[in-house]
Amino acid sequence: MERKQILATTSLLVLFVLLLTNCKPKSDSDEDTLLLLAAAASRICANSAYTGTTVVASTATLDTNTDCITGMTSSMSADLPAWIRNNFKCAVGSVSGTNYVFRSQNIPNNKSYYFGSTSPRYEALGSGQKAAGTNQISSQCLVYTIPSSPSEKLTNKTGTQSGYASVGITVNGLAIFNNAAAAPDTLSTEAQTFDQYNGHPQNSGVYHHHSQPLNVSNNNSNLIGMLIDGYAVYGRDCTDAGSSTTTPTIGSGLDNNHGHISTTLHFSSPTYHYHYTSDPTATIPTLIGSYFHGTPGTVSN
Repeated sequence: MERKQILATTSLLVLFVLLLTNCKPKSDSDEDTLLLLAAAASRICANSAYTGTTVVASTATLDTNTDCITGMTSSMSADLPAWIRNNFKCAVGSVSGTNYVFRSQNIPNNKSYYFGSTSPRYEALGSGQKAAGTNQISSQCLVYTIPSSPSEKLTNKTGTQSGYASVGITVNGLAIFNNAAAAPDTLSTEAQTFDQYNGHPQNSGVYHHHSQPLNVSNNNSNLIGMLIDGYAVYGRDCTDAGSSTTTPTIGSGLDNNHGHISTTLHFSSPTYHYHYTSDPTATIPTLIGSYFHGTPGTVSN
């Protein structure tokens, strides 16, 4: 091997190790280094230190110890706050500077029609449901970078329909999608293709929820996940720190983005958070409205 090839290979390996150890190279402003980092990052999603063995839908099984698909890494770092560390799974979560970082294969731990009829995780659609074409669940490489100290975006709020690969992550490591369907469908029509847990994949196999994940929350106040602006999203009801439960709706306790400020079972101080509720754009209940309350982070796949 020529000397230049050896140096390039060595540099890539060093940067790969740095990525695994969550360190930054000293010359992170150098253009060549950034290119190498991008090359290394494109190779790490299926590494066992991140998301585990790549899942094949047709042979997927459930690991009863982790309640995640067998082979997937489920790990939340000790420096994450308790509300994340004690509730999120089926992904790898960590803290990087002022951000939370989640890496997920995005394979549901519930059964689904969209695993395919030969899979141990297959389940037929229910009454009134219909298939979303030939779409099937497939392993992804979703990387979420979410601000750990979210702040309200007072003006020029960012739309949730602005081309994001996902607008949030559920507590079981799955993508949250916005309150709109792929044109020309409406979300109320597309909802007919949801499986028995209110999820379905789009045409590249990204399984996701517009509506409440029924194995996480079923018209209650359970924590469902986090949107990419850093704010938590809960079920239909809101249980405050004093264990008093209400059912807020848009115009009656919630803003148009599905959110409000109050305490919850996870936040003892009044904190903004979202709720699953009826959405005027979707005309069905969804997890998020048309805009983020705060400044969104980034998602890659």
